[in-house]
Amino acid sequence: MMDVLENFLISEEKDGTLIDPNVWRMSSESGGKVAVYCTSFAVVVVEILNTIIMFSTDQFARHKNVIFPVLCSLVKVQSDEIRGLIYTILSKQVAPLIDVSME
Repeated sequence: MMDVLENFLISEEKDGTLIDPNVWRMSSESGGKVAVYCTSFAVVVVEILNTIIMFSTDQFARHKNVIFPVLCSLVKVQSDEIRGLIYTILSKQVAPLIDVSME
């Protein structure tokens, strides 16, 4: 799971600006041969993030040291969908760990 996220970040940082922003709006679309990894794996990243959203508090707490740095890096990606999922993870998983109310 973390390998996919890290490779996605590397590809997105390197090639993400070369991709039409409309491609990021729907992660199932292909950006052609440029940045194949970041466009192809955007769907996988979305699924991984949705899985993290469903983690129990204990599951997230056990993996926070590995997950949190990647979440911080994913904030910078071009995909609005991915950034929206990061917001959800921060508000549902991280906020309770740091005793912050999101109401």
